[in-house]
Amino acid sequence: MEPTLQVDDRVLVLKNTFVETNISSGDIVVFYSPQTEFKDDYIEEFIESIQIWKLTNDDTYLNTALIKRVVGSSGDEVTIKESGEVYVNGDRFTVLDIDEGRYFKETTYVVPKNEIFVLGDNRINSQDSRYIGTIPNKNIVGKAIYVVFPFENFKNIDD
Repeated sequence: MEPTLQVDDRVLVLKNTFVETNISSGDIVVFYSPQTEFKDDYIEEFIESIQIWKLTNDDTYLNTALIKRVVGSSGDEVTIKESGEVYVNGDRFTVLDIDEGRYFKETTYVVPKNEIFVLGDNRINSQDSRYIGTIPNKNIVGKAIYVVFPFENFKNIDD
């Protein structure tokens, strides 16, 4: 997510478990891979929702939270041009101060219902929806609001 976030940055995330966060295009979200399986155990979900970090982690990619920028949601058509320019429903999607990258194969994606399409701000080196697919809404942990550590990097990242 460089340059928006640096490697050692820690972010404050408004968790989506019990509070509706109104996630929309341009927001930065924390989520789990589409291949992650979830249990319908609401007590375990509640306990996880009040944790600052996840206390148990078997260090697999599937259980690692990712952070990316939302580009499109249910029903949106996302087109990425060879130049790296991104269009959502025909309108240019621009993020200031990032390198959009180059040398992509022009591709159009249609975002399924109840899912989002995400891209990293470091487009040249990002494992995002171009590679892992769209993200089901149930896999979203929440919306990143502030960089809180290191203290000198403190800033509001809620676009």
